[in-house]
Amino acid sequence: MRRVLGLLMCAGLLVTGAAGCSSSGSDKASDKTEAVSTNDGGEGSGNADVTAYCKAVDSFVKKAKAAQGDAAKAQALTADSQDLAKKAQALATANLSADDAQVVADCTKKSTDALMPG
Repeated sequence: MRRVLGLLMCAGLLVTGAAGCSSSGSDKASDKTEAVSTNDGGEGSGNADVTAYCKAVDSFVKKAKAAQGDAAKAQALTADSQDLAKKAQALATANLSADDAQVVADCTKKSTDALMPG
């Protein structure tokens, strides 16, 4: 469980750092995501990769909640955690808009919050 938590926290740091470094003044057509919200599933994002990542996070959160207190189920989440970390890392270097980067950061926070005991 610690390994899973560590991987997701690293992914969160990568994505959060990318949100701070992204350029919101770009001339790209990415301005079509003006009204981005941070609702479940990344539905407010116009970026398909961001939406897919947030949906994967939602699925992971459900599995993590079901695995609480069960070491075998928690261990089985390692592969999912690694997959999420890879997706987050790819998004961190994808030159996202500031709004999309914030959606990714919010989704990543949901995944790390799900792993916190309590």
